[in-house]
Amino acid sequence: MSVKSAALAALASAYELNGLEAGPCVVRSTRPEFGDLQCNDVMRLAKSAGKNPRLLAAEVAEAARSALFEDVSVAGPGFVNFRLADAVVAAEATAMLADPSLAAEKADPMRTVIDFGGPNVAKALHVGHLRSFVIGESLRRILVEIGHDVLSDIHLGDWGLQMGKLLLGAALAAGWKAGDLTSFIDPLAFEAMTVEELGALYMSGNAACEDEALLALARILTTKLQDGDPLLTAAWARMRAISLASISDTAEMLDAHFDLLQGESDAHAEVAPMLDDLMARGLARQSEGALVIDVSADGLPDNVPPLLLRKSDGAALYGTTDLATLRQRVREIGARQIVYCTDDRQALHISSVFSAARKAGYAEGVELRHATFGTVRGNDGRPFKTRDGSAASLREMIDLALTKSSEKVADSQAATVVGLGALKFADLSTPRKTGYVFDIDKMISSEGRTGPYLQYAYARICSILDKAEEAGITPAADTVSISHPSERAVLIECLWYPHSLSEAARHLEPFEIADRAYQVADAFSRFYTDCPVLKADDPSGRLATCKLVARVIGKCLELLGIGTVRRM
Repeated sequence: MSVKSAALAALASAYELNGLEAGPCVVRSTRPEFGDLQCNDVMRLAKSAGKNPRLLAAEVAEAARSALFEDVSVAGPGFVNFRLADAVVAAEATAMLADPSLAAEKADPMRTVIDFGGPNVAKALHVGHLRSFVIGESLRRILVEIGHDVLSDIHLGDWGLQMGKLLLGAALAAGWKAGDLTSFIDPLAFEAMTVEELGALYMSGNAACEDEALLALARILTTKLQDGDPLLTAAWARMRAISLASISDTAEMLDAHFDLLQGESDAHAEVAPMLDDLMARGLARQSEGALVIDVSADGLPDNVPPLLLRKSDGAALYGTTDLATLRQRVREIGARQIVYCTDDRQALHISSVFSAARKAGYAEGVELRHATFGTVRGNDGRPFKTRDGSAASLREMIDLALTKSSEKVADSQAATVVGLGALKFADLSTPRKTGYVFDIDKMISSEGRTGPYLQYAYARICSILDKAEEAGITPAADTVSISHPSERAVLIECLWYPHSLSEAARHLEPFEIADRAYQVADAFSRFYTDCPVLKADDPSGRLATCKLVARVIGKCLELLGIGTVRRM
């Protein structure tokens, strides 16, 4: 039984004895001097019952007393505070240390698909992809940790009009001026190209499409590609492979793991039968020559437009492929939960796709979730850009973090781990919806709420444990004891880890894990100052505490996708 569930069980019994028909709730106490946990329900319940809240709180506190708690008290107008007995804290910490999962509460396993990444062919990864890769990977790890069967998909943007523009750019670069475009597109010409060179072709084609006649040609190329033209398909496959290789290299550097490397093109064969199905059942309708499906769902504006499935010229849109992809994931993969991790500008679109899927019956019994995130800003409060004012590429951000970390960490391998950790923790240490300011000097600092601070705390504990082993001192059968208030405080922070993990999964919020890691490390810093370990009269109990702290911080960093080093 976790410390939180112990208080909940005691409250449930106390509520029943006092005739209160409500589910209890406990949170961390806002005043640690009053207790470890706090219940704020009684004022509300007293009002409903027509009772004095403080007197009712006193009755609840009296009924909730047990051997688990050193004290159950009432503060203010009716806050019920629980202070756990030291023996209970030590026993729970000992059990947690012995548990490979650190007392994590497991969920009923669900086949889950998490969709994150979303990069486009022939476009360099940018600052927005940092958030998608980092948040998405952390969510993948969190969902796996609580027991879900998770498949991650990069969902590459490799279809649609952008491909026609890219092919147009290639034809223009090959000297096309008039006549058959495809005769100027040589698939072999792409063999040695870089993604930056492909990006230049796309920019050229996109700029050319300001001319309506050339835009019409790009649409023709798109249609021919989607109809399976062999030459265009071969060129497209080479361009896709170049982009995917570059994207995969960056994802590997960030330790973002994808089980599937599928894109919009993989749903192409699904589109026609899906549209036939929607039309046959009267769910899709014609509107000014286009095919649409009406959407409505909680949280969507009343005047939300229908989801456009097919344009009047017969072209499908990314909303069409998104709906077809969702349908595939349910039918072919057996997804019972689908999580999309994109920036908040996609919120209306994703909600419309979800609504259409529910209306069509494509998501029966499937939990559809959207984990949105805010933007990365510069110190001026605007979207982060490089010094010359251009949009920052993801690789530039990574290189900047690695350069800064190498100035502080001599070992090159450790510098890489620290630099990437600094970049990731800055992204994950604020709630994902709020966004954050990209301040590389603050990120790389070894003080304050930063990745290097946590990595240093972990390395320091490892150093203590290594020195103890060299001296022949070992934790006493991994039995945790409490010898000082600072030791008790750090153990309480450790015991809150299972709750943080559950909340992170419930809200799709890696910040819960980042904050838990920081709170444990901060409490350990005070413990380290107040409680000598190796020079203690009996160091074994404190070594067990150090071992638990190292495991909790290490696990939190692992869930955040952040590496650790044993020496810094």
